[in-house]
Amino acid sequence: MSEGLFEDKDERPPWQAPQPMIVVPRLQPRIVQRLHEIGEFNGRFARLVELSPDSLQQLKRVATIESAGSSTRIEGAMLSDAEVEKVLDGMSVSPFRSRDEAEVKGYGEVLSRIFDAHDQIQLTENWIKQLHQILLAHSEKDSRHRGDYKSVGNDVAEVYDDGRPPRILFRTASPANTRFWMPRLLEETRATLADPENPKLVVIADFVMWFLAIHPFQDGNGRLSRAITTLLMLKHGYGYVPYASMEKVIEDNKAGYYRTLRTSQLKAPIDPSDYLEWLEFFMGAVLAQQQNLQARLDVMREASQLPELQKKIFGLLEVHGVLSTPDIARRLQVPERTVRYHLRQMTEGRVVEQEGTARKTRRYRLPLRQIGERQRDSDPSWAVIHKEAMERFG
Repeated sequence: MSEGLFEDKDERPPWQAPQPMIVVPRLQPRIVQRLHEIGEFNGRFARLVELSPDSLQQLKRVATIESAGSSTRIEGAMLSDAEVEKVLDGMSVSPFRSRDEAEVKGYGEVLSRIFDAHDQIQLTENWIKQLHQILLAHSEKDSRHRGDYKSVGNDVAEVYDDGRPPRILFRTASPANTRFWMPRLLEETRATLADPENPKLVVIADFVMWFLAIHPFQDGNGRLSRAITTLLMLKHGYGYVPYASMEKVIEDNKAGYYRTLRTSQLKAPIDPSDYLEWLEFFMGAVLAQQQNLQARLDVMREASQLPELQKKIFGLLEVHGVLSTPDIARRLQVPERTVRYHLRQMTEGRVVEQEGTARKTRRYRLPLRQIGERQRDSDPSWAVIHKEAMERFG
C-alpha cells in the first residue's frame, strides 16, 4: 500500500469530519477486559524488571531495531532486521537501497528523541512537524516538504508495478482542509486525554485513526503515526514501551491493521463513536506487545543464571539474531570447540534453538524471537479480533 500523489480529477465534496472527532464510545465488556489486562501488566512492570541496566539496554536496542525495520517494511521498505541493525550503527548495506536506509535512520532517530524527551514533547502542531522533520531528515527526495503539511492531495492508493493506474483505496483531507482539521484534532485529543475518566489507550487509538484519515503530510504518515503512538503511551504511563516493538506486531498482522483501520475510518465520519473494529485491533496489538516483552523478560531472566561465556553467547544472539559457531567463536575470540560445547548445553536447556543439522551449516538463535508470535497465535483475545475481522471484511 502506497501513498499516491493525485490531482483531484473527479467532482467530490470536501473531506469532512464530525464534530467532535475524538469520542470515547461505550466500551464493550471485552474491551474493558483488555484494558484491565493491559493495566495489570503495566502495574507489574516495575516488579518484572529485575534485570541489570545492560540487559535492559539490550532489550531496548533489539526493540528499536525491530521497530525501525517493521515500521518501514509496512510502508514497502525491504531491509531485514540484520540490515537495519547495520544501518542504525552507521553502516550502509547497499547503494541500491539508499531510500530504505534513509527511512530506517529517520525512524531510529525519531524513536531516540521520543525515548529521551517524551516528557518535553507535547501533542502540538509544532512538535509533530519537528518529529516529521527528524523522520525524513535523511531523505533528499523529501527535503522540500519535510516538517510541513502536504501541498498536494495524497489519497491512499494501491500502486501497481505493471503500469496500471493506481487504485484509490481511501480519500484523505485536502491540503486546505488539513490546515483546518489538524489543530482541531490535536486540541480535542489533548482535552480528552486530560480527562481522568477517559481510558488513555482508547483516546490514543481514536487519535491515530483520525490522524491517518487526514494524512497531513505528503509522505511518512504511517511511520509518524506509529512513532506518535509510542510517544503518547510513554507520556501516559506505559513505561514498558521502549522494550517491546508494537510495530513488529502490526507488521505481523498487516492485513488486519489496514482492514480494521479503513473500515473504521469509513464509519467514524457518520458516527464518531463507531470505530470498534480498529479499537479491538489496537487493544489486541498492545496485548501482544506486552506478551512479547513478558516472554523476553522470562528468557533473559533464565539467561542471567547462565555461566559467563553462555551469557556472552546469549547477548550476541540477542543482538544479531542468528549466528553460526564460527561467527560466535570469532566475535568472542574463543575456540570453536569451546563454543560448540556451550551451545550444546544451551540447546539442551532450550535457551537457544538450532537451525540445520550439518555442522557446516548449523546456526543458532534465541527462541524469544518466536515466542511472541506463538503466544499471539494461541491467545483467544487476538484470535477473536482476526476471526471477526475476516468474517466481516474478509
